[in-house]
Amino acid sequence: MNGQDFKKREVDKVLDFLEQNRLFSGVVLLSEHGKPFYKRGIGKRNDREHHSYHSIFEIASISKSFTAIAIMILIEEGELTLDDHLEKFFPYLPFKDITIKNMLNHTSGLPDYMEWFETAGNWDRGTIATNKDVVQFLRNEKPAVLFQVNEKWEYCNTGYVLLAEIIEMVSEMEYGEFLAKRIFKPLNMYNTSTYSQFLDNEIENFSLGYIYDWKQNLYRLPNELDDHNYAYYLDGIKGDGGIKSTVDDLLIWERSIYDSNLLAEKTKKAMINPVLVNGSAEYCHSLHKGIGGYGFGWKIEDHTHYKKIVLHDGYWAGYCSGLISYKDYDKGIVMLNNLDFTESEYNKIPHLLTLTLERILFGGKAELHEFEKLIMPIRIK
Repeated sequence: MNGQDFKKREVDKVLDFLEQNRLFSGVVLLSEHGKPFYKRGIGKRNDREHHSYHSIFEIASISKSFTAIAIMILIEEGELTLDDHLEKFFPYLPFKDITIKNMLNHTSGLPDYMEWFETAGNWDRGTIATNKDVVQFLRNEKPAVLFQVNEKWEYCNTGYVLLAEIIEMVSEMEYGEFLAKRIFKPLNMYNTSTYSQFLDNEIENFSLGYIYDWKQNLYRLPNELDDHNYAYYLDGIKGDGGIKSTVDDLLIWERSIYDSNLLAEKTKKAMINPVLVNGSAEYCHSLHKGIGGYGFGWKIEDHTHYKKIVLHDGYWAGYCSGLISYKDYDKGIVMLNNLDFTESEYNKIPHLLTLTLERILFGGKAELHEFEKLIMPIRIK
């Protein structure tokens, strides 16, 4: 048995177990040297149809990597600079000294818009918010910054929404139009878009996100549940999330980090170079705890065994996604999932699965005990 056949067998063991125990629904892809050697879908994309390689998922915060490259394209064309201040584009907002670079690498101190929209009474939950509504919130409410520029690092969705708005201002195109014209089409990412589930017409092969009660074997849509219905009323906001894609398209995206002609080599290297915060490049929770930094739209890890890892994950009600690129070994993982859980302990499954896939990708055997531990208490009862 050759190396890839062994790896396929081991991944099948894991996915068979997850499928039998209703612990995962989605599509997994493993690649070496830019070529997929394993693809498999399990579970369903809606109440009738099973997953295929063509299933399209919400990729949530992986979208930030697209927003970042769009900004860098405009910078290379001389339309922007990293040192441009937010005030240049939004002079009426109550924020000083925040640059495009700060928003790209989450050192801006901007407050996160989601908390305000999710607070009862602040927003009509029957109305779908857009980026313009986020800007209006910042203008009207004038929320204070969480910290001064460059003082620390804190993940911030607001900065990426504002970056999407800046892309529209400078390019004179809608955000989705710019991405389609300058990124998706040149890379032949034909199944990737800024599709909005509740604003646009239905697209073929779209996977609905589900919230699953494992104990009762009950599937619900996020917009049916009070603590997850932000998936409806925040559906029109783009830049920090909102992109939909497939495993094959995301493999193309993984290759573009290094190989595409979208950007000059110097720019691509800058994007995957983590910003130093108080002299450290280890401040960002990533695939392996405690060793991550952040560049422009990408998390960066310098791992003792796996060396340089470029990655991003994404979460949205009903979805969890991961794109991991092992730069020095030319290997990759794409994991797209449309199954969330009412029981919080099960929501660690996508992370456990990704670590298991990583182990197998580098020649290790499948290990199921962490998954078995999750369901053992219920089986005993």
